[in-house]
Amino acid sequence: MRKRIQNINLSIRKISEKAAKQDRIVRFDIGQPSFDTPEHVKNAAKKGLENKQGYSPMLGLPKLRKAIIEEENSKNGFGEEGKLLEKEHVMVTTGGMGALYSIFAARLGSEDKAVFNDPCWGPYKMISEVNGNQWSQVKYWDEDRKLTEQAKEEIAEAELVVVNTPGNPTGYTLTREQAKEIGELADQNNTFLVSDEVYHRLTYGREHYSPAEFSCDSAIIGSASKNHAMTGWRIGWIVDKTENIEQYAKVSRASTACPPRISQYAAIEALENDSHVEKMRKTYEKRRDLLVERMEQLNWDFVAPEGAIYAFPEIGEDSWEFCMRMIDEGVAMVPGEPMGPESSQNVRICFGSTTTEEINKAFDIIEENI
Repeated sequence: MRKRIQNINLSIRKISEKAAKQDRIVRFDIGQPSFDTPEHVKNAAKKGLENKQGYSPMLGLPKLRKAIIEEENSKNGFGEEGKLLEKEHVMVTTGGMGALYSIFAARLGSEDKAVFNDPCWGPYKMISEVNGNQWSQVKYWDEDRKLTEQAKEEIAEAELVVVNTPGNPTGYTLTREQAKEIGELADQNNTFLVSDEVYHRLTYGREHYSPAEFSCDSAIIGSASKNHAMTGWRIGWIVDKTENIEQYAKVSRASTACPPRISQYAAIEALENDSHVEKMRKTYEKRRDLLVERMEQLNWDFVAPEGAIYAFPEIGEDSWEFCMRMIDEGVAMVPGEPMGPESSQNVRICFGSTTTEEINKAFDIIEENI
């Protein structure tokens, strides 16, 4: 076995495995929507069963690729000229993770480096370890929402930089100025930019801006998982230049052959008839507001989530000890340490997976036990 594989520590599993053994527990640890997939989306999948269930095209069903491009063209454009995209610019993948792995494997050799924000979604680092490339993690933004000098240095030296907006685990959402700054910096240093935008429909009081709008050499990662409550359907995508899509397709062909056909029928319906997204977003925003109120009552240090479905407060003690103790009391959260070296006293709280009643219940328990 490769040592890099053996050395991967799936430490957060300790939380989920322990939480699963509890009969009554509030699950802030699960990073998925509490909503089920909308019925009209499920029905589209059922109708899709009338079709022959063979392999789909390697790049995805043409109708889905067209629907994805319509979604992406509703943003602010792609590249310096803000050009409109065509379906030839998109590849459907097996979830957003399949999209990320295809890019990493196609672009990064063993001596090439990717840069991630501190904190970041843990699987970025895991994909790097599996792929065998180098990686570093650095705090991107200072208190004035400007790129830190260390981030500028790391990005300049790297072959690839990942930007996640809105972000997991913090809910941090880039302003237009921030998107422009990091997109232009990547171009100036010939660093390929990957903009992970799987939460782009879920923002609270902010507009979504893509760094890819300001970069000539970039890719956008999208997904049906969170915006449409379709985590289990495993549909994601890459948007990039046609010649780059051709290379990513080779990786996808070697790993999953093609995205699942039945899931693509569902994703087409979700993208073409998407009124459910705003209903869910409004519900998440109410949960976000309540969570902020309850965290303020505890005097935790945090930045109010501007998007996505997570908060990342600093609790003032070791997060592993805190999380393991709170599971015994009936509240499951994720320790911050696996998401970044500076986050040993932070916890990730997923408010997307819970109700307002559960948020209040959980914080009543926390208040009694700190």
